[in-house]
Amino acid sequence: MGAVRDATGCITDFRYEYCNRAALNVLGRQRDQLIGQRLLTLFPSLRENGLYDAYTRVVEGGYPLRDEFEVDENGVAGDFEVLICRFGDGVIVTAHDISDRKSTERQLKLLAEQLQGALNSRVIIEQAKGYLAAQSDTDPDVAFKVIRRYARDHNQRLRDVAEAVVAGRLDLGSACQARG
Repeated sequence: MGAVRDATGCITDFRYEYCNRAALNVLGRQRDQLIGQRLLTLFPSLRENGLYDAYTRVVEGGYPLRDEFEVDENGVAGDFEVLICRFGDGVIVTAHDISDRKSTERQLKLLAEQLQGALNSRVIIEQAKGYLAAQSDTDPDVAFKVIRRYARDHNQRLRDVAEAVVAGRLDLGSACQARG
């Protein structure tokens, strides 16, 4: 892509000068639909996602850049890893679709967050069991059953009941003694 400059010499856009078959397939266009077209005319969101600025920095600074960008516009959707190199008064861009990898990363992040939430819940539940068992001089298993029963009977999350027990906002000692 060649840089399009205004009268003061500032880059205002980029113009497609060449595109190989693989890129044409990703863009969903024929060569004659792309060559000569302006980047921001076809993909205005590239100004917001940082890709246009990356092209400009490479042309003005001369240093190549490798980064990842998400695109969802004008028939092109996915996550792409791009390598941008200056070429004359423009850029050569190589890109490959990393959508599958990014989807897997997002799933792993979500699972890690869920696991951490479960571990955090487990810690407070264990604290509540121990607190309640010590307070009522009973077994931790009995204390857990009381906490669980209270949560079910009052349609509350087990973690919320455990937090209330540990914070002293909920006294289940007598229920523990009755079951113990």
